[in-house]
Amino acid sequence: MNEQKNTSERIIEAFIELFRDFGYKGATTRAVAERAGVNEVTIFRHFGNKKGIMDAALESVSYSPFLEKIINEDMVWDLEKDLWKIADSYHRYMVKINDLVLIGFREAQLFPELNDTIVQIPKQLKANLVSYLTEMYNRGKLIETNIEFQAMNFIWLNFGYFLSKSRFGNQVITSSQNEFLKHSIQLFARGLTP
Repeated sequence: MNEQKNTSERIIEAFIELFRDFGYKGATTRAVAERAGVNEVTIFRHFGNKKGIMDAALESVSYSPFLEKIINEDMVWDLEKDLWKIADSYHRYMVKINDLVLIGFREAQLFPELNDTIVQIPKQLKANLVSYLTEMYNRGKLIETNIEFQAMNFIWLNFGYFLSKSRFGNQVITSSQNEFLKHSIQLFARGLTP
């Protein structure tokens, strides 16, 4: 079992490296097998096909499990403080996978199977945030509002900042991430707090 896990991990790591270097098209099962030091048949046995590797690779770098852990263990049930913790950890995480995100978006238009997998990321984030905001509402700490819309607004606020900084550096917004988050989260929380 441990050997199987190590083989799977090597295949996923090889796929991610090739995806970074050559994009989705260049991360062929043959190239992945060669880089991982396995037979191509091993890839099919572990993952079924290239999409299976991609799904496992995206799951391995997904923020969603990390966010679930934060919501389940680190929330103090103060909207502004909790949203700060969520946003701060989100941005630290996104910086680590910056190149994967940008390549994924660029190539998703070319490969429907890649797009189908990538769309799961914001869906998972939305589900986690809806769960948190619903609990805040149930505790009487959130106004009556469309919680799904507010979850998406928070995702867009953070992802928009990340994308702007990743793509344009300081050309669009020169303030620091901390300054941006402080003011944005303060306003966001003020608008939703009874």
